[in-house]
Amino acid sequence: MTTMEKVYEIILKLKKKNISLEALKPEASLVDDLMLDSLDFAEMLVIAEDVFSIEIPMEDAVNLTTIGAAVEYFDKRIAAQG
Repeated sequence: MTTMEKVYEIILKLKKKNISLEALKPEASLVDDLMLDSLDFAEMLVIAEDVFSIEIPMEDAVNLTTIGAAVEYFDKRIAAQG
């Protein structure tokens, strides 16, 4: 499973939102397009840390504005861990 597919899966786990598969695109804004609020975003980060076995500092989290940006960030963090 690719990082992108895992991120899609994480977002779909946030069952509080009615997010369709069609809405899941790399350019989709987590806040504006997917309507994630701060609690949803925090939950997404916790799940991502678990799924990818990484730690996401808050100063990095603010830059995760789109699905594509999140995937790129997760890939870089995974690669840095070796």
